[in-house]
Amino acid sequence: MEDKVQVETNNYVELKSEILDGMRSYREDLAQDGVDAGYSVQQIDECEGIIDRFLETMSAAAERGDSAAAHGAVKDAVLSLNALNARCGHSLIETDQREGLCELILGAAAMAGLGAQGEDITEEWREW
Repeated sequence: MEDKVQVETNNYVELKSEILDGMRSYREDLAQDGVDAGYSVQQIDECEGIIDRFLETMSAAAERGDSAAAHGAVKDAVLSLNALNARCGHSLIETDQREGLCELILGAAAMAGLGAQGEDITEEWREW
């Protein structure tokens, strides 16, 4: 089980990088045109912290087989991302980031035994 968790975690770290890089590059592209993206580098860093805490919690929950902790981690991450995105005028999480975040959260949740194939367990809380 430990090898599987590590492999899965590595995949999610790569996906996390893609999500954050997209936020950074979009912000930089707009800044070159003199347009404010509506979010700061610090808010991108805050998003990274939310994802990191989520992945750490999910990895530990998967190792223990603790579905209650995994479910709580999903809810906490989604609600934290909702609040962050709201503080950014709903401009931080756009379509590409939304798809990436859903893939990351749902995939990590499945690793911990949550959700059926095709089920979006974030839907009840997700505002982005």
